[in-house]
Amino acid sequence: MNTFEDTLKKFMKATMVNQENNMVAIRNLETQVGQISKQLVEGQSGQVLANTQTNPKEHCNAITTESG
Repeated sequence: MNTFEDTLKKFMKATMVNQENNMVAIRNLETQVGQISKQLVEGQSGQVLANTQTNPKEHCNAITTESG
């Protein structure tokens, strides 16, 4: 095989894995921000001061790479 083609395939695979990992990290951050927001709205008294909506993305996906 051509070494350029091999290098390009490896780069494309690594880029896709990085993109998927970034998407998972963003979803996790969205969930965490939603949870913090909910805690702030509830305040110290434990009463909800505003209407909140539960984040439908409460699940977590994990992606592992060949190296890890």
